[in-house]
Amino acid sequence: MLKSASSLAKRLLLNPQSFRLCSSTSSSPVPAVVHSEDEPVVLESNPYTKEPRKCLLCSTGVELDYKNSRLLQQFVSTFSGRVYDRHITGLCDEQQKKLIEAIAKSRRAGFMPIFVKDPKYARDPKLFDPLKPIRPHSFA
Repeated sequence: MLKSASSLAKRLLLNPQSFRLCSSTSSSPVPAVVHSEDEPVVLESNPYTKEPRKCLLCSTGVELDYKNSRLLQQFVSTFSGRVYDRHITGLCDEQQKKLIEAIAKSRRAGFMPIFVKDPKYARDPKLFDPLKPIRPHSFA
C-alpha cells in the first residue's frame, strides 16, 4: 500500500496532466508547479501585530478650536483648572500641544475661565476617566 502510494505521488509530481482530479468536460490547463504541503506559508502581513493606537482627536478627526470651549473644558480639571497630562487624556504629542495652545488662546479671549471649570459643562459626557490614566505616569 505504501509503495503504491509513493509511486502514485511520484508520477503525479512528474506528470500532473496524466491524472484528472475532477471529471469536468472542459480541459483547463493544470499548473506545472506543484507546491508541497510541507512548505511554509508566506503571509503578506503579520497577523499578531497590534493596530497602531490613535489618540481620540486623531481617530475622530475633530479639529481643536479656541472658540469651542465645551470641548476644551473636557481636558481641564474640575477642581484645579489645570490641563490634564498626556498620560491621562491619551492624546498624541501634536494634539496635546495644540490643546494647550487652544486652551490658552480661549482663556485669553474670554471663552473659558482661568481657574475653575465652568459649572454649566460639569454634566458633559466624559471623554476619559482622570482617576484611571491610560498610561502610568513616569514619575509615579
